[in-house]
Formats: sequence, C-alpha cells, structure tokens
Amino acid sequence: MASFRSNEECFQAVRDLVTRLEQGGHHQAAAELREGFGCLNGLTDGWALFLQSIERVRATASTSFAPDDRRALETIRAAARAAVHRR
Repeated sequence: MASFRSNEECFQAVRDLVTRLEQGGHHQAAAELREGFGCLNGLTDGWALFLQSIERVRATASTSFAPDDRRALETIRAAARAAVHRR
C-alpha cells in the first residue's frame, strides 16, 4: 500500500477522492469524507474523527466505488490510522 510523504500529499489525495466521488454520484460518501476531513485540527482527536468518517464510508458505500477509489480510500485510511495510533 502506498504511503504519503507529507500531510499535504495526504490532504490532496483526500480532496481528489472527494471530487471523484462527487463526480461519480457518490454524494453521501463525499459529504461524509468532507465532514470528517474538516475535523482535522492538528491533534490526534481530529484524526480520530476523520478516521471514523472513513470507516463509515468504507462500511456503507465503498463496495460501489471504482477500484482506484477503493484503493485511495484504503491508503487514506491507513494514513489516518497511523496518525491516530502513533506511539
């Protein structure tokens, strides 16, 4: 699984995925990700809220995504999990 070299690279991947989901008619999933993304505040709790949004999208809508978008969601999920579970 690919990883991101910086937070900005991750953030751009999120913005790109949200755009593709909107264009593909996955409006609810895009809105959920956008809302979770808006919770990022530089602290672990913001990442945890974003991860919850990713998990909701993953559980409810991701099976209908294009394969590339499913992979992008998984890559973003891995980055969010890493941010939440840093030790």
